[in-house]
Amino acid sequence: MYNIVGADGKQYGPVSLEQMRQWVAEGRINAQTQVQAAGTAQWKPAAELPEINSLLAARAAMPAPAAGLLAPPEPVAPQKGLAVTSLVLGILAFPTCFLTGIPAIICGHIAQSRARREPAQYGGVGMATAGLVLGYLSVVIVPIAILSAMLMPALSQAKGRAQEISCRNNMKQIGLAFRTWAIDNEDQLPFNVSTNKGGTLELCTVGSDGFDRNAAFHFRVMSNELSTPKILVCPADATKQPALDFLNLLPANVSYQVRSGTNINENNPQEVLAVCPIHGNELRCDGSVMTRRKGRR
Repeated sequence: MYNIVGADGKQYGPVSLEQMRQWVAEGRINAQTQVQAAGTAQWKPAAELPEINSLLAARAAMPAPAAGLLAPPEPVAPQKGLAVTSLVLGILAFPTCFLTGIPAIICGHIAQSRARREPAQYGGVGMATAGLVLGYLSVVIVPIAILSAMLMPALSQAKGRAQEISCRNNMKQIGLAFRTWAIDNEDQLPFNVSTNKGGTLELCTVGSDGFDRNAAFHFRVMSNELSTPKILVCPADATKQPALDFLNLLPANVSYQVRSGTNINENNPQEVLAVCPIHGNELRCDGSVMTRRKGRR
């Protein structure tokens, strides 16, 4: 039986020679390990005890194990191939006209799912997310934005056409109001009737362009026939706002230009009575509305 002093400075034993053999094989005992044989008081290095020295010699004679068996396995880096693929496809989606957008989304979803399920084996969540974002942008948001940009001219044109039609309707109602007022005033339009008789003759102020500067006054006396001041503003005229009522009607509330004069009456049906300066629509004395073409005077 033997006692030994371990590498930690503690005493172990008594143990048998067979146990000593195992400790030598495990490397827990070397030539300098202090050993005390049973029945003795003296501590000696293990190499000085023949029976233990033989065990040390036998261990030293054994072939060294392969380095690969002793070295701990190197940690395996998480696989990121699919995440990288998703990111690359997402980036390429734009120069390839979005052809790689859907593959980027598919690869990104698979890479994210793997990384969540087996994080030790699969990584690259950030790259997979970036690939997903780029993929969705390429196949959803960007095409919608491009389509919207392509449709904008058509929508704008349709809006402009609708505004022009609404403008023509406004002018037809104005023409009807002029004719109705004339029926009640000896077939004369407001600007040809004295203010003493409810007209606006004395308020006429014709400019060099032939249009009356006081169109608001002419429209004001026709409040009963016009019904609402809203029809005096062209839908496409962003510079004018409809008046709340005819009592507060001002030039800032009127888009349409009015021509006044004694020759402007139903006896001259083709004379221009009012004009929309935005669309070029012309209201004639007979109540018809025509559109003045470019280059026409």
